[in-house]
Amino acid sequence: MKQLTKITITALAAFSLTACGEDTTNTGNHAEIDETPMHSTTMGDDKMMGDTGHTTGVIVSISPDGKEATIDHQDIDGVGMSAMTMGFGITSTVDLSSYAKGDSVSFMVKRGRDNSYRITAICNTANDGQDCLDTHMDHNGH
Repeated sequence: MKQLTKITITALAAFSLTACGEDTTNTGNHAEIDETPMHSTTMGDDKMMGDTGHTTGVIVSISPDGKEATIDHQDIDGVGMSAMTMGFGITSTVDLSSYAKGDSVSFMVKRGRDNSYRITAICNTANDGQDCLDTHMDHNGH
C-alpha cells in the first residue's frame, strides 16, 4: 500500500508541475502584443486624447510665485478633458504677471511625463480677441 501511495504522489506531483508550466512562446495560441507607442487615444464622443490641447476659461487664482494658475475652463480639445476648475503649472515661456483673477483667457496645455498638464501659451481674450492663440496653434495637423 505504501508503494501505491508513493507512486500516486509522484504521479500527481509530476502532473501538477506539467499543468503549472505555461508555454510562453508565441505559437499562435497567444495574442501578439502591439508595442507601438500610443500618442493619442479615441475617447467617447470621438474626442481625441493626446498630449496637447487648448480651451478657454476664467482665471480663479494665480499662485503668489506666479508659477500656477487655477482656471475654470471649458472642455480641453485635444486631451479629452471635460470642463472643470483646476490648477495648472506653467512652462518657463509663460509669464502670468499681467493676468489677474477674473480674466477671460484662451490657453494651450501640454501633458508632461508626470501626467500633469502645464500651460504652454495663454492670452487674454478680452484684450486680445477670441482668436488670440491662433499664432500658437499648429493648423497643419502636426
